[in-house]
Amino acid sequence: MDSPIKHAAFFFSTLLTAAIVLAFTFWKRKILQKSANSLSAPRPTSIAYPILGSLQYFSRHWDFLRSATKNGPVSYHLASHKCIAVPVENRQQFFSDSRTSFALAYAVMLGATPSMNKDFLSSMGFDITLGGRSNKFLVALMRKERINDNLPILYSYADQCISGLSAQTNPFETIYATIFRLTVNTIASSSIASSPAICAALGEIFHELDQSGTPFTILFPWFMGWERIQRFYLMKKFYNIMTAAIDERRKEGRNEDDPMQYFIDAGLSSMEITQFTLAALFAGIANTGIVAAYILCDLATHPEYLAQVREELDGFVSSFNQDESIPLSTRIQSITYEDWIATGNLPILDRCLTETLRLRIATPLHRLNDSGKDIEIGGILMPRDTIMTFHTSFMHHNEDFYTEPLKWDPERFSEGREEDKSAPMSFCGWGLGRHQCLGQKFAKFEIFLLTALMVSSYDMQAVNKDGLPITEMPPVELNNTVISPPNPAVHLKLLARS
Repeated sequence: MDSPIKHAAFFFSTLLTAAIVLAFTFWKRKILQKSANSLSAPRPTSIAYPILGSLQYFSRHWDFLRSATKNGPVSYHLASHKCIAVPVENRQQFFSDSRTSFALAYAVMLGATPSMNKDFLSSMGFDITLGGRSNKFLVALMRKERINDNLPILYSYADQCISGLSAQTNPFETIYATIFRLTVNTIASSSIASSPAICAALGEIFHELDQSGTPFTILFPWFMGWERIQRFYLMKKFYNIMTAAIDERRKEGRNEDDPMQYFIDAGLSSMEITQFTLAALFAGIANTGIVAAYILCDLATHPEYLAQVREELDGFVSSFNQDESIPLSTRIQSITYEDWIATGNLPILDRCLTETLRLRIATPLHRLNDSGKDIEIGGILMPRDTIMTFHTSFMHHNEDFYTEPLKWDPERFSEGREEDKSAPMSFCGWGLGRHQCLGQKFAKFEIFLLTALMVSSYDMQAVNKDGLPITEMPPVELNNTVISPPNPAVHLKLLARS
């Protein structure tokens, strides 16, 4: 039987713990209030738990950000991470300030790094910006001359995928995998892309890395739990594949005209090449692969647009090669990279893609003040090491900008209607202001190419995973962290066209 002394000790230890928690809570709130009063930082939101902060952010991103900012910008925290949420009225300041970093912000908010400090990352031998050179490298790889030289192999890979599809396919796996291969060939290594087995292995590791961030790894980035151990293990596997390809090329003395050779000639180490590849893939695949699958499903559930896009693409290809007796994969060889992405060449398909981007991209965006000092953005004080958050739905699903915003309607971008011009900065499918996507033209090319091959090769019908027809897509999920496949799953039933 427990003694009265043990009961008393338990009681007082419980009381002491509760007192410490309460004291910390009031202290944290006082600090936030003091910051708001003395530094003109946004007021702290009341939507929060003691110590851990606004956990509602993880489960209902859109609902939390919409509720928290209904009266203007607010401060919130996720354990030790200081954050500011801004509403639609502050979108111009969010997108136009060049002093903040989106790469480092995403590294923190997706649980990819144990610190937001650049010096810490460098000391660990990891620098996703390559000392500020990563953008320069990406711009060089995206030059139209390089992509045009590479077109025959890109056409070949795309045709291999499309012609090899089964009668029912999950485009969020098969089309995504094709986008991955095309992107690897363009920003990583032609030797890896040329091996379906190695490319598939790299893709599987990348997909697991993309899914490995959890609320726990974001809240407690310093804790070496299972999730972080798994993430380091995956990154090591990714590094091993990249290093094997680099070492083989150096050992054999091969000099190939591809991104890996470009990096080797620039003097980058194997670690630096791996870091750039991983960061560039996250930027180039995460949205593009999913959007490429979504536009096919959106077209399949809107047969009238599918017919219009098919007719437009037939005319587009015929303007370069009129011989319909040869395969489409041969006819498109005369089409250049610039022809695919030139404004006005494919207006219907362009409107369809823009609408898919608007409707399907419903995610939070982040910027980190890594300047080492407090900065002011449009009258909002952003303390150093603070992450600013904005949600795309403030624009993309705003009834003040778009009629019936949850409906897929490409005509909203047609001449004379142009709802995206109803207000400044109302569409951010490719980024905005100082934070635009450097690879947006290549992403558009990839999506247009695969769409052309799909609609020309097959009659498509949207079905569920059991093969039963569906006539409309599942509702858009506004509370996902990143753009994700539909739930329930949507597949495509394919019938080869003669």
